[in-house]
Amino acid sequence: MIDDPAEALDILLEELKRQKAAGVRRVSITADSLAALKALAGTPTPPAPAPAKPAPVPAPVRPAVAPSAAPATPIPDAPIFTLAAGTKAERMRALRQLVDGCAETRKHLVVPQRPLLGHGSLDAKVVFVGEAPTLGEMEAGQAFAGESGELLQKILGAAAIDPADCYFAPVMVWRPEPPTRYGKRPPTARELAFNLPYLRAQIDVIAPRVVVALGAQAFEALHGRTPTITQARGRWFDLGGVPLLATFHPNYLLHSPSASAKRTVWEDFLLLMEKLGLPISGKQRGFFAAK
Repeated sequence: MIDDPAEALDILLEELKRQKAAGVRRVSITADSLAALKALAGTPTPPAPAPAKPAPVPAPVRPAVAPSAAPATPIPDAPIFTLAAGTKAERMRALRQLVDGCAETRKHLVVPQRPLLGHGSLDAKVVFVGEAPTLGEMEAGQAFAGESGELLQKILGAAAIDPADCYFAPVMVWRPEPPTRYGKRPPTARELAFNLPYLRAQIDVIAPRVVVALGAQAFEALHGRTPTITQARGRWFDLGGVPLLATFHPNYLLHSPSASAKRTVWEDFLLLMEKLGLPISGKQRGFFAAK
């Protein structure tokens, strides 16, 4: 069930883009579904006619203040730093101290939250980069906490990719402050740019064979806004000499669990398996394929 209307609209948009790319030109929608979409988008439903009443005395007009999708204060330029030489563990500890001491990062945290770096093997073959942290992930102190992480682990199990060969990182070290009561918003380009050096430092320390961008936020941070994630998925890009694969975030499958959507993501993981030199059985190649 979709609890976050803003996220539901994001998922719907990605599904429509996917269908368009697949050649679908028309979709049908019921009146009830249309009403639900209007409700999600915040379109008011016309009220029933009411009996005429005397016009009230107008109150003083005050300008409405709409919540902003951007932070209240400007995000500064991205930090510039170089980690000293040492073991991977020593360099990651140095990065942790650097991020913990970042004044800008601390402004976006609520006690007892800490900046959210990745977790996993420092000798990982694959770094998976996900979305900006959710409130649940900040409270858990770990990226991919909850249903999306559980689904990702199932996919890795089906692909026979050892979790010990993986490192899981969020695209940002703090959670973007929500401007609405729904409690979630995507990060701005400025926020992604500020956090990118921290993400790239983690990738540089681990020196993986492959980086996988899970979803639009991760792909935008690591490559740019174009092409879109729908156009980019299933393709290889270069990330400073490291192969970068784009695919959908597990949240996409949680909210669009169709066989075709599962097959789309699975085909991307087959590419990952091939890049890692893993054996692929006929059964694995046929997962979620059309009968």
